[in-house]
Formats: sequence, structure tokens, C-alpha cells
Amino acid sequence: MGQKEFLLKAQNALESAPTEMMSAGRPLRVLLIQPPLTDRVQSFVPTQNEEEQGIGHKPPQGILWVASTIKYMSPHDVKVIDAQPANMSYDDIVAEAVAYNPDIVGVSAWTDLWYPAYITGKRIKEALPDCHLSYGGPHLGIYPQETLDVPFIDSVIVGDGEVPFLNLCNLISNDVIDNSFPGLHFKDGGVKPYPNTLYVHGDLDGLPKPDRTMLPVKNYTSVMSRKTGYVTTMITSRGCPHQCTFCKLNFQKTLARSAESVVEEFREIAALGICEVEIYDDTFTWGRERLRKICEGLIEADLGVEWAIRDRVNKPDPELLALMYKAGCRRVNYGVESGAEHVLKRIKKRITPDEARQAVKLAKEAGLTVVTYFMFGNMDETMEDMQKTIDFALSINTDYAEFSVTIPYAGTEMYEEALREGIVDHDYWRDFAREPSPRFTPPQVIENNVTLEQMMAMRNKAIRQFYFRPKYLAREAFRQASLGEFLRKARMGARLLQYVLTKHAIPRATQSVYRN
Repeated sequence: MGQKEFLLKAQNALESAPTEMMSAGRPLRVLLIQPPLTDRVQSFVPTQNEEEQGIGHKPPQGILWVASTIKYMSPHDVKVIDAQPANMSYDDIVAEAVAYNPDIVGVSAWTDLWYPAYITGKRIKEALPDCHLSYGGPHLGIYPQETLDVPFIDSVIVGDGEVPFLNLCNLISNDVIDNSFPGLHFKDGGVKPYPNTLYVHGDLDGLPKPDRTMLPVKNYTSVMSRKTGYVTTMITSRGCPHQCTFCKLNFQKTLARSAESVVEEFREIAALGICEVEIYDDTFTWGRERLRKICEGLIEADLGVEWAIRDRVNKPDPELLALMYKAGCRRVNYGVESGAEHVLKRIKKRITPDEARQAVKLAKEAGLTVVTYFMFGNMDETMEDMQKTIDFALSINTDYAEFSVTIPYAGTEMYEEALREGIVDHDYWRDFAREPSPRFTPPQVIENNVTLEQMMAMRNKAIRQFYFRPKYLAREAFRQASLGEFLRKARMGARLLQYVLTKHAIPRATQSVYRN
């Protein structure tokens, strides 16, 4: 599908909107910002930024989708700042903003990054008091009114941001404030009640694909990369059909782009010289016929781009796994979470250890690298359960395993249950949303059977026993595709060893609440 068709479908989606939303009165300068990692939420011990960990950076899909919609569907000029790869300070961001002199500034807000997002907006509003400052992102889905109550914030966007932000730009360009459109909330009108609180875009093919040239392609790499080159991310569907208690992305039904749209985006990525793609869908394979068409399209295109997915372990299909490998898929990430079946039931994962074992086996037989994720500190989990998780991780022959201490996040069923049962004695995430503080550490986790210190000790034990087995180390040294890959992973391994030996928790870039 060409760009004309995309724009036509998107315009059709806006036909019911007021005139002031559909067309611009005058062109504006629009600045979209991904805030820095400075002073982000901490995981019980001081953390390093992603570049220091050797993990690399990924382009911010959310603001790229919004920026591309503004670029291709309006006369407004749009600029994107991703502060993370360049390790930009607040002063750097403000200086770049002042030089651009925007009429509207949009800031992406995740709960983990709420403090740097807050400070970024505050500093920009001090330097540019006449600009309209708007916030969007996952944090707004939980705390829209708390965010709108911040004195220097003019509007917030809840849900899919492309159309509401385009409407915001057109309204401001017409000198109009209209608080009627779902998902867009102005200071004067406040956050509208359900069903107009959230905006969900029903036709993802009707939006322009993210224009990756709006950010430097060379800024984005990954420690998991098999090649020496640049990586990117992709979203081919939104929403999640599952109800895991630790996740907060199950608020909307799953919507998927067409196979043709996905293959076309792969073509654009290949043309930029990007060699690897990480698909960030919560469950990429949930539509089997769409998956088959995507793979067949990529095989026919023969682009030479490798890709990785997130998936669930139940109902793996050997034929589709083989087809995915032929189409360029080289890695699958499985959220297993626990080796204890009653814990999996408790967190509503709806999988079993046997299913996880079979999925890993079939994926590896298809030639895929397998990454598995485990959590310590779930509701009603015991020390015995955590030991089962370690034993299970060691037994299933996965290539890589990530072990984390569970943080109950706002907006999740787990956090709400912990509040009701008094395991968490006050709503500390709401307090943080209202008064963000630097390097905030959640004061409480799920300690109804096991203490935080015991969870951290078990996580370190798991890291030590999994990654520092002589046989595993020898295998990894032998299998690396390039010297660059070996050196990147060797640096990561050295940091893991340092933290384990000093009995610290392993530093993490993000918490495991956005995965299947």
C-alpha cells in the first residue's frame, strides 16, 4: 500500500472531526521529545544507563508514529529529539528547543521515566513560556488527571496519540480550544470521563508508517545483535488479548496492521541500511494467517534483514517457526516468569512449565535463538518456588535468561490486589505521579512470603548459576558470529559478574511488565 492510500484512509478516519481539527489555520513548529534516562525509577540499587550497560538504544516508536502523522498529514514542521542515545542533559534539550522555538512541545511519559519527563517539560516551559506543552505515553493511561494537574502542562493525550495530537496541532493553529475529541484533554476542560478518556485508533493501516529518517539511524544498536550494524524496532499490532496480573497493556483489544503494510515497512528499513529489527508486539504470532503472509512476503522480497519477536509459549507451531526462520527471524523472546505452576496460575499467565519447555525446544530446532524471562517476588511465591524457577531455567536449554525482581506497577491487577490486601500499605505510585522525585525506588514489593533481600539473593544466584557455568561460557565464546558481538557480550558478562560478586542486584534498563 502506497503513501497516498495511507493518507486517504487516515483522512477518512477524521471526517467526523470539527473543521478546526481537520485542517491547519497556519503552519506551526512542533517538537516531540523522548526524555533522558537521568534520575529514572530505580530497581532497589543504583542503575546505569543503557549505553553504560552495553545494551544499546532503540528508536522511540511512539513519538515516531506521532511525528510521522504530523509530517505527512499536515503543513506543520516537526522535529524529534531522542535524548537517550546522545546522553543529552536537560540543558542540552532546552538549548535545542530554544533554537527551534516550537509552538507546541510534546513529551513522551513512561512511569519509569516520569521524573525526567517532568523535569524536561518544566525546564522547556520556563525557557519557552508561550509554547503549548502536551504529554502523552503509557503513564497518561494511568494518571491522566494527575498529569494534567501539573501547573506547567497545558494538555494531555490518553491512548493512541497520532490523531489526537494532530487534532491538537490543528486546533492550536486555529487559535481554538476544543475539549470534545476523545483522548485529547485540555487544562481548562479537564480529563473527560469514560468513554472519551481514551482514544484507540481502529485502523493502523490508515496511519503513515514511522519515518525513521527523523532520527539518526546510527544512534541505535543492540547487545543482542548478531551483526555489526544498526537496529530498529517495529510495531505491527497494538493491544494484548491476555490478562497477566503484572502487565498494564491489556486495556484494549488487539488491532493488527496488514501483512502488506508490514512487508512494505521492512523494505523501507532495508533501504536505510538497517540490518536488524526487533518487533515489539506483545504477541506477534497471534494472527497465524497474517504471520504466514508476512513471512511469505519477506521471503519473496529477500531483503537480508534479520528480525526478532516476542511470543507466548503455548501452542507453538513447528511449521510456522520454520517459515519465520526462512523469512529472517533469528530470535524469539518468551515470557516464562516462573517454573512453579501455581505461581503461573496466580499471575494469570495461562501457560505451564511443560508448554514453556516444548516451545523452547521447537524454537531451537527451527534454528532460533531463544531468550526467556523470569521474575522473583510474585504473589504467594515462596523460596521453594523461586528455586524451582532457577532449576527450570537451567533445564530447558534456553540461550539467554533474564531474571528480575517483580515490581508491582500502577495500573496492574497485581498492584491493585497488593493495595487491597495491605501488602502495599499506600498508593506510592499515585504519590510519585503527583510529586515525582529523582531516582525513585518503589518502597514496597510483594513480600507476603519472601523478603526483598531474599528475592535479590535468589536473582543473583540465578544469574550466577545460569551464566557462569563453564560449559555455557565455552559455548557462547564459540558461537558468536563476529568479534564485535563477542566483545559486546563479554562486556555485559563482566558487569553481571561484578554485580553478582558484590551481592548487588543486577542493573536493569526496564522492568518486565510489557511482555508476554
